[in-house]
Amino acid sequence: MRISHAFMALTLVSGALVASDPQEDFRWAQVQGGVTDHKTDNPDHQQPAIGFGIGTWINGNFGLEASGLGTYVNYGGGKAKEAHATASVLINPFRTTHAFRPFLRLGAGSTTIGSPVSPTGRTTRLSGVVGLGAQILLGDQMFASLEGRLVQIETQVSRKEGQALAGIGLRWGKKPRVIVVEAPAPPPEIIEAPAPPPQIVVVPAPAPPPVVIYTPAPAPVVVPRKIILDEATLHFANGKAILSPEGREAVNKVASELKEIKAPYHVVVTGHTSKVGKASFNLQLSKDRAAAVAKVLVDAGIPASDIRTEGLSFSQPRVKEVTKADQAMNRRVEIDIKTKDENVILKQKQTSTVE
Repeated sequence: MRISHAFMALTLVSGALVASDPQEDFRWAQVQGGVTDHKTDNPDHQQPAIGFGIGTWINGNFGLEASGLGTYVNYGGGKAKEAHATASVLINPFRTTHAFRPFLRLGAGSTTIGSPVSPTGRTTRLSGVVGLGAQILLGDQMFASLEGRLVQIETQVSRKEGQALAGIGLRWGKKPRVIVVEAPAPPPEIIEAPAPPPQIVVVPAPAPPPVVIYTPAPAPVVVPRKIILDEATLHFANGKAILSPEGREAVNKVASELKEIKAPYHVVVTGHTSKVGKASFNLQLSKDRAAAVAKVLVDAGIPASDIRTEGLSFSQPRVKEVTKADQAMNRRVEIDIKTKDENVILKQKQTSTVE
């Protein structure tokens, strides 16, 4: 009875943690099947098992699950039913939020063993569980799981039991994406160059009176200050730096606009990535993508001497990465146009995003 009370307390504490933390990732319910090994010399020490689990990811590193598993065991001279009830903490040391989530399981609960000779004879013992496994997401609502567990049951002589399980389940409650709309930038301030002083031409008499000639200020040239091309517009393959035909078309449109600029300028092409993957790989990938965009500009007629490229990896994200959509916004190439002409108006321009 004390063991049952302890398990109920662990389950209630798990539920309270789930309800109090607003940063949950998603919840799930699953069914599992597999085989157990009771570590005995009996030829029937391996038995089939079936069970269930209900849980939640509190954040990218920690989750909670309440689970039950039923199997058979050679006990008291025959085969008896065995039931495990466990409350566990799941730890994801890599804080992965994409389709593959490895985890370490640490749990405690109770194991109830029936008597093969007496239907009413049951024994309940405290048990501890450790395990290694992974969840594989299958779309927006389905997932599969693979796991190996080691259960230690505190009987008169401690007994260990291995479990190999596979499962399928449903998930829900995924945190909705929050779209932050920035206030529009104020219109650029147009400063007109002062008109030159009048030129007075004196003609000897009886010539006409002096003529005052005014030279109007040159018309300002509009230059985009920064053009941001995100992953959707550029159509880069995942982890690659090769532009698709749609991506080349987007960069060629930028080149057409640059050709209309009459003032002297130079271009800085900067590649950026998300935080997914190793830092060294992301740094080289950001450089390669910037170079790919610069090559299209050169092929379109922009002088290579006026273009400089650099890669900044994930050091300057546009948004904080919470969802996959946030990661996609940070995978981008920025084109900055620099000019020293005083008669040039700096006007911000940003390309549309293809969802």
